[in-house]
Amino acid sequence: MAKNSNINSRTVVGPIAAFVMAGLLFVYSRTSIKAAKRNAERHRSADGGQISWRNEHLRRHGMLKRPEDDASLGQLVRSANDQASNAVGKGQARLEGDEILRAKQRKPGVNN
Repeated sequence: MAKNSNINSRTVVGPIAAFVMAGLLFVYSRTSIKAAKRNAERHRSADGGQISWRNEHLRRHGMLKRPEDDASLGQLVRSANDQASNAVGKGQARLEGDEILRAKQRKPGVNN
């Protein structure tokens, strides 16, 4: 290699960092735009085809129920948690390690 080589950590890391930041900005902007469109569509359908600013105001201040989205990830997680808590409360759901843990608690001197 020549003595005046222009390749060092600064010349390599700078463009890589810029490329990664540009990629993150692109993904973030696309995701936020899609989420805003989906949210507007959900509110529009709840208001009968057109966004009602009065209903939107009432929703934001807790005076009107927010529209529910059937396919949102948060709703799926909440429903799964509710089902699991209901099943545990009724004694129906058992995890794989529950029986082993209970056996160890009954026999304090046993190590597996």
